Amino acid sequence: MRAFFDEAGPALKAATVASISAVGGVSHASRLLGIGTAALSKYSSTSGEWANSFIRVDLAAALDRAAGHDFITSTMRGLVDGEKPAGFGQLTALAVLRLDGVLDDVVREVAQAIEDGHADACERQAVRARIVPAMRALAALDALMAGL
Repeated sequence: MRAFFDEAGPALKAATVASISAVGGVSHASRLLGIGTAALSKYSSTSGEWANSFIRVDLAAALDRAAGHDFITSTMRGLVDGEKPAGFGQLTALAVLRLDGVLDDVVREVAQAIEDGHADACERQAVRARIVPAMRALAALDALMAGL
């Protein structure tokens, strides 16, 4: 079991951070879920003390639902299916350029959506579709920076 957490832990922690960020941060997520901020901080913490403390499945589902994307539950599903968790990889110039491209996609989609001074429902959905990969990439980078 320990080997599983060594491999899956960083991906689950990064997905938890992404989902918490998507709902507006730890304080807002705490209110949404009815649990303390300390518990949520523990679920997203990469410190040795909390490395094997993960968010409960019911809370993960509720958090993802509130976030509007299945950050945690899709990561769990991938782990169950035997997928190797995706990380940021090594911090290289190429990796940073790929991240830049993902973030540029968000900016271009927003600019296109507001070009006429109004973003309709379809345009907002297109922007959100670009935001999700960017959040995943940023969460993976955050995990790398945190030393996961």
